[in-house]
Amino acid sequence: MAAVDLSVEIAGVRFKNPVLPGASELVLDAQSAMDLIRTGVGGIVTKSFTSQPDRRIRVRPYQFPLRSFGSGFDESGSLYSLAAPYVEGIDRVIQENVPRIAAVCGREGVPLVVSFYESFEAVDAWADTAKRFERAGANLLELNFSSPSYHISAEEYASVSGAVVKAVRETVKIPIGPKISPTAEPLSSLARNWLDSGASFITAHNAPSGIMVDVENEVPYGAPSVGGYVMGRTFLPWSLARVIQIQKAIDIPVIGVGGIADWSDAVRYLLCGCAAIQICSSAYFRSGRVFEEIRAGIVAWMERKGHDSIDSFRGKVLPLVVPSSDLRSREKFPYATPPDTPYIPLIDQEKCTLCLACERACIYKVFEKAKKSSTNKMLVHDHRCWSCGFCVGICPEEAIVLVDRKSPKRVIWSGGGMARSFIP
Repeated sequence: MAAVDLSVEIAGVRFKNPVLPGASELVLDAQSAMDLIRTGVGGIVTKSFTSQPDRRIRVRPYQFPLRSFGSGFDESGSLYSLAAPYVEGIDRVIQENVPRIAAVCGREGVPLVVSFYESFEAVDAWADTAKRFERAGANLLELNFSSPSYHISAEEYASVSGAVVKAVRETVKIPIGPKISPTAEPLSSLARNWLDSGASFITAHNAPSGIMVDVENEVPYGAPSVGGYVMGRTFLPWSLARVIQIQKAIDIPVIGVGGIADWSDAVRYLLCGCAAIQICSSAYFRSGRVFEEIRAGIVAWMERKGHDSIDSFRGKVLPLVVPSSDLRSREKFPYATPPDTPYIPLIDQEKCTLCLACERACIYKVFEKAKKSSTNKMLVHDHRCWSCGFCVGICPEEAIVLVDRKSPKRVIWSGGGMARSFIP
């Protein structure tokens, strides 16, 4: 097939592909921008800048990977961070850093997204700084609403963030959008407010806050303060859910951020409707090659699936997702209890290795290894089964499927795709 088209559009700005760096110290100046452009990113997103001196103070050390706390934290790519915005003054950033980054981006044909924030107590400062970044060469502006929002109430956040978007929208001509916290609520209402105030896109999400404790030394790990908790790949389901919620509420481009470890995670955001994705912590752990790997992985998947452009599959999952209340309203067996529940596990005894994972995991005591040595298999006490499906996902050999109790040849869920019972 012909080469796939990876280009995407956000608020009228064309990107070569949807793979972007997240706002971080991956891009501080022209050289770091050029380094990322060489990896094939579709655009450049800068570190968040600010004019506030107290926000730029950098305590040291400030980056604390959580690998030492076990494989779960290690494999997910978790990080506890006290990183602050760029430390140099805003005047130098606007007069030197951003124009040079913009020149590199212009020469290489990639858009420049400048990320920044100011105090929510000074709405005019947002507009003034935005205008200066526009003049310095930004193609889009990412208003970092996640960092300064930690110390104000939800009511203030809704009111002030809307006022900031409106003030910036009235000041600049380039597209603008907020970068939001994963705890901003009520999300749908906030999204509509930002759209009505003039937002052109939304970047979702920044990291939540967190802290870790060193049990052996009985002290906080790294630093004695609550900071940013980069959850790594475990953040993906949380962020995806909110991305879907935003797009169910408003029709606006969303840039998905959080938990992207490989190409499949990037595709998940695109299938959920995102116009692009941003990658940050994975690049910290694995260097800039992650951008090349993810872009190449997207291409390979598109070729394998027969997609010739991002738009041919973007948002495909979005209409399939419905409120949980809808699922409850159409459930055919809403109050069934054992032994009258509709679905039961079926074990492929040839695949089963008797690892006993199902027996240990099932809280309903459905599984039991046969006690007679001559009967080398797992028994299924289906009269105890609640049709929860947990056993299907827990089996390391994929030896269990959930089947219709009355028609055992009808497979309800085999561990992949959407359970058959939820297909309208």
